[in-house]
Formats: sequence, C-alpha cells, structure tokens
Amino acid sequence: MSVLTSAPFSLSLGESVKVKVVATNIKGDSPESALGDGAIIIGTPDAPVNLAENTALRAATSLGLTWDEGASNGGAVVTEYRINIAE
Repeated sequence: MSVLTSAPFSLSLGESVKVKVVATNIKGDSPESALGDGAIIIGTPDAPVNLAENTALRAATSLGLTWDEGASNGGAVVTEYRINIAE
C-alpha cells in the first residue's frame, strides 16, 4: 500500500486502480493480461473519537453511547461499530 500511495503513483484511499498482470517463469514473461475490472485502495478506518455517554439515551436495559467517526474512513464507508468492554 505504501508504494501505491506514494510517488510516483500517489493514489488516494478509495480510488479505483485498474491493472494488467504479467506471469513470469524461468522462460520469461507472458504477454500482459486484459485490463482488469479494477480494485479499490482501502485501509483501515481511524478509531472513533469523542466517545461519551448520553444520559438522555440511557434506559433500564441499555447505555446511551455516542461517538464521532475518526478523521479517515480508510477509503470505504464504515459499515459497523463494535463496542468492547474495557478490562
């Protein structure tokens, strides 16, 4: 990932990358494959920030927690948050 996101490529997270592939064996290189459908550069999201209890959301059987997304979603929409009990 560090190669693709730095010079000379300088690709951004979430950006689609289209490539061709060459196979190599002891006899040499194959011709290039057809252009692929592409792949999206994705990294892990930053940790959520501003975790707090919102007492207005508290109920007898649940907590009311709020937080904000981290600065970067890693190039893809965050689809899930998991709450872990700290030990």
